[in-house]
Amino acid sequence: MSIIRFPKFGRRPSPLRERASSFENEAREMESIAIGAGHLRLSVMIYRQAVSELKPLLIVNSVDFPMPPSHQFCDQMWTAGYQVIFVRRPGFGCSPGLPDILLEEEKVRSGAAVVTEAAILDQLIRVLELENIVLLGMGSANPVCYRLSLICPNISFSVFSNALFNQDILDVFEPVWFRGMLRQTMGTKAGLHFATHGVKYLLKNDAESFYKQVLQKSRGDLDYLEHNKADFLKASELICAIEPNTFAYDLKMSLEPDPHLKDDFFKNIRAVALSGMETTPLWKSQLEAEAKRLALPVEYLPSGDLYAPYASADHFLDLLARYDRNPTIPIAALN
Repeated sequence: MSIIRFPKFGRRPSPLRERASSFENEAREMESIAIGAGHLRLSVMIYRQAVSELKPLLIVNSVDFPMPPSHQFCDQMWTAGYQVIFVRRPGFGCSPGLPDILLEEEKVRSGAAVVTEAAILDQLIRVLELENIVLLGMGSANPVCYRLSLICPNISFSVFSNALFNQDILDVFEPVWFRGMLRQTMGTKAGLHFATHGVKYLLKNDAESFYKQVLQKSRGDLDYLEHNKADFLKASELICAIEPNTFAYDLKMSLEPDPHLKDDFFKNIRAVALSGMETTPLWKSQLEAEAKRLALPVEYLPSGDLYAPYASADHFLDLLARYDRNPTIPIAALN
């Protein structure tokens, strides 16, 4: 097993500890919601604390940022007629993970785990009585969101942001040590434990430096970090609470080929693949080739990469105006 040299960030106090106003905290407060008979619970943020008459914008978190979007983003969506509802996936911090038996390698490869997670989110939608939903999958949440968009009739339009599909693009991740850590997680169990331990060590030591290095190719993502440091500090704490088997499941579904994604998979689904312009030519070419095979339009936002919808909120709303606000027009005709 090759050895990864982790960067030395130093042990200086992190400047991430900034407090939002009490209104912002209350408006984005997470709550625990019972699913089914109440044995399973999910952490959910309903912006302004109660489901409104506005159109739901349901956001599902990626492994790198298990936090709701900023107050500014949520408020901008609210003004435009969308209520942000953020759900933290099972096992991503405070909420219990999927049962261990579902996270065994055979169950993960068969799709049993990801289908179960999609079914749980579908049940949450029923509990909250959400209708006419815009679904926004962030990063590694997208394998779950692909399935959720198929099984939930209350989703009217889906956005798969920073989706990997079946792309062979590990080389786009920066810096080099982070790319190496991702490769380690895809190898042996020992590699997985070593890599996840390394990520947690770096986050505990200096979360801001960790995120700045991972986000270095995107000015928009770095600006989003700069304006929401407290959220990134909390995200780092949540990531440190994720169990290795949940990490393994999430990364395998994102980084390994998904046999479920057959040609024309999205042909009958109102959905788009979304990326930020602040990414690499390799990412764009791989994304466009896979999206074409899957019958999925591709859209780019001018700022951001991992957090493009948050970094380009105005343009994200423009996208929704073109796609979501024209439900009777086929997606292909709009692209």
